[in-house]
Amino acid sequence: MRSTAGAACRHAGKPGVRMTIRAVGLLCAVAAVAPAAAQPLELSGAFAVTEVVRFDYDRDDTRNRVQFWLEVLGRPAVGTPGEPGYRAEEGWLKYFMVDLDRRTKVFEWNLPLDMGGPPPDKEHPMANIVIEGRTATFEAFNMKWSVVDGGEGIANDTVTIDDGFRKRSKTFYDGDLRVAPAPPPGP
Repeated sequence: MRSTAGAACRHAGKPGVRMTIRAVGLLCAVAAVAPAAAQPLELSGAFAVTEVVRFDYDRDDTRNRVQFWLEVLGRPAVGTPGEPGYRAEEGWLKYFMVDLDRRTKVFEWNLPLDMGGPPPDKEHPMANIVIEGRTATFEAFNMKWSVVDGGEGIANDTVTIDDGFRKRSKTFYDGDLRVAPAPPPGP
């Protein structure tokens, strides 16, 4: 009984077989270096928008150490509407308060205050989300935002907000914003 590997080796020197081996090798080489379809990017993270402040949010006559935070998640549209693989733009911002001593998010913290405006702890929509490289731009709260992910930690990131009157870069106090590949869509 002969080995098929031995037979293949004996025929490898024939012109047709050599051409087939070269073609298969070339296809494997091209497949190995061909860029994969780019995975869609997203902007995500949370960052402290205030320094530590003291606030009696639970009306127990103790001014708790708290910090106000903003959380974001934004994904630009992918593909063309009506075609397979299309994913619509989605994004939101949410602001919340953290009790630093208890290390917990505080819900309904604004009950002692009548601040008006958008309610905290709720998702507020983002629109016109564009991500190029490590920069994300979007609109929210009637303002244009630009976020540059400069690496680990908010100190390396740049957030510019244009309220229609002027553009300004803000200083933030903790957290991180990331522009990174989005997880695959769920079922």
